[in-house]
Amino acid sequence: MAREIRLAAIERTEWVILALFTLGSLPFWDWHITVGVILGGLICILNFKALRMIFEKGFSQGKISGSFFVKYAVKVLALFAAVGGGAFLLRGVINMVAFLVGLLTIFLAIVVEGIRGYLYMDEEEKTNGT
Repeated sequence: MAREIRLAAIERTEWVILALFTLGSLPFWDWHITVGVILGGLICILNFKALRMIFEKGFSQGKISGSFFVKYAVKVLALFAAVGGGAFLLRGVINMVAFLVGLLTIFLAIVVEGIRGYLYMDEEEKTNGT
């Protein structure tokens, strides 16, 4: 049976990727790059945690209530404010390319966990496509 991709594994992988990106930014000897990577990664990780909490509470009740949509809308607006605020207010403090690289942590974590899940599948599952 295929190994399920767990949200906790994605979160751990996000932290590992952020640590690797941070270490990779240090040879540039520019703190603007390092701060941009860290800030982008933290925004991404906190967004994923908030999304996970909203969905876990929303679907654990058996039915989706109106507060679920309100919480999700507030989270999306907070994400836009954090990314927009980070990009606009801190444009002289952080490197924008490094900030965007930090925001990639969730995408890369999902890809890594997907590949890891595929590699641990049984040969029968790979040939059947299930």
